[in-house]
Amino acid sequence: MTRTALSFTLAGLGLAAGAASAETSVTLYGIADVSIRYVNTSDGATGADGSRVGLANGAISNSRWGLRGSEDLGGGNRAFFRLEQGFNIQDGRASDSGRTFNRLAYLGLDGRELGILTLGRQNTVIQDLMADHFDPLTVGNYNENSWLPAAMGRVRNDNTLRYANTLGGLAMVASWANGDNWDDRKAGEQMGASLRYTVGQLGLGAAYQHTRAGTDSSARQRVWNLSASYQFDSAKVFAGYFNGRDETGWVNAVMGGTTTADLERKDNGYFAGVTWQAGGSWTLTGAAYYDRSKNIVVDGDKGRRYALVGVAEYALSKRTQVYGTVDYNKVSDAAGGEISGRSSVVGAALGMRHIF
Repeated sequence: MTRTALSFTLAGLGLAAGAASAETSVTLYGIADVSIRYVNTSDGATGADGSRVGLANGAISNSRWGLRGSEDLGGGNRAFFRLEQGFNIQDGRASDSGRTFNRLAYLGLDGRELGILTLGRQNTVIQDLMADHFDPLTVGNYNENSWLPAAMGRVRNDNTLRYANTLGGLAMVASWANGDNWDDRKAGEQMGASLRYTVGQLGLGAAYQHTRAGTDSSARQRVWNLSASYQFDSAKVFAGYFNGRDETGWVNAVMGGTTTADLERKDNGYFAGVTWQAGGSWTLTGAAYYDRSKNIVVDGDKGRRYALVGVAEYALSKRTQVYGTVDYNKVSDAAGGEISGRSSVVGAALGMRHIF
């Protein structure tokens, strides 16, 4: 290739790149959220007991940064992507050092009335239903607060194919994910679906999720959920129910108890809460979670767990808030091992969050 031909080629590539950047929008976004937190019992993972005070990731939202972009394909259709990484602002480390984008990594097509198709690492259908619409804490970040929706919903999954569409007041989502075990090809498979119906100030939601263990497809977790919300002038109330059956050990692990093989843990979980725009820059939230469990350590045993959470937020601006939280957890009977060293735990925090 002559120097002149090479110059024309590079110039053409530059023009093409310029055209692509003009048609495509890419946005850097994120949340920086940190708190000073007191808990009166140590982390169960250490096996230690005793109170502690220290910096922790945010109460409501884990700190994260991400990239999202889209390209107009014409006719109102678009292609888009999203990449999102969680991090611990207290020490600057990634919240999951084993992944470049541990929270979200997907590519999609939006066909307007035909619906939206996405492929990659994504939230589960229950996680999105709770965090975006029905959980009063939007699935809180502290383990002491998020145990019920996180255990039931599994938060997010790899290798997910997802379809979403909205018809009038009805929003529906269906997803399927495959595992990475080629000896047992159903291992790690997950199927889920959710429906959300909005009429006036009332929101109703339902979801079902079926997940197979990553190493043994015969072990399954099955969860279904019903939720509701109602928006008053300055307050929004929430309520919901989870029914879970788990043979994989996932629920025990998230709850903090001992993982026991060959048991089908059963959970009946309830939650309720209210968020009140108290006037001026104040927002007050109260939430309660309760779970009745069975087959936790041995077949036929029973346990109970509940949490009460309060959050007060003050907006310094549209992007920056300061807040305080208090929470109380209690366990009994066979669920007693879910809190390290005692039957209850008290937590409190003061924090600041900036959205960019």
